[in-house]
Amino acid sequence: MGVPEWVHADPFGRSTFGLWSAERLLYWFIRLLVLTDATSPADAIEVNTDALAQSLAILDDRGDVIGGALNETMPLGGPPSFRRGDPFLDAVLAFVEPVFALLGAQDAEALKALSAAYPEFRDAYAAGRVGHHFMVARSNELGHAFMVIEATNQWTGAACEVLGGVRVHFASFRAHRTVRPSAVPLVDTVTSPDGFLSGKDSGSMLYVIRLA
Repeated sequence: MGVPEWVHADPFGRSTFGLWSAERLLYWFIRLLVLTDATSPADAIEVNTDALAQSLAILDDRGDVIGGALNETMPLGGPPSFRRGDPFLDAVLAFVEPVFALLGAQDAEALKALSAAYPEFRDAYAAGRVGHHFMVARSNELGHAFMVIEATNQWTGAACEVLGGVRVHFASFRAHRTVRPSAVPLVDTVTSPDGFLSGKDSGSMLYVIRLA
């Protein structure tokens, strides 16, 4: 049974995958890897309470969600063991794997360097007091001492600069060809026209911001 025929059930309801598009894949990325726990079994998927407690929704004057900030506690150790046999999760992970590989390597190198250089950061990280911030800054009301942010666009980078973020590590989008080059989209394969993650001559700048 392929993804189009599958029905996903979690605390947010029962849904089909929908159109195979970047927008729909991003929707499922947020639902499967941020709003719910991707390590819980398929027949008992749980809400990701850590991310929900720290994330923000941006509303317009009518109360409709027009944006948001997704945050979590910076995980310790290697990548989590996601559930297997979930076609929705498999599709999303295949779509984001090249970006995950880039940002994961950047996080690992930067966190190691920060922990070696700053004992206070190392202790906060070991105690689960370092936040992982996806898009916008978060206050320190949850007790986090630091926030780690991968700024993959100029707007996030500008916000980090204004907030006094320290530049730790830069990973170029065009340093290495990491996906299959193809002029047209290919089924079940992540591609780009020239094999690089982006056509922009930029990359991801990792910042750390002290909250407390």
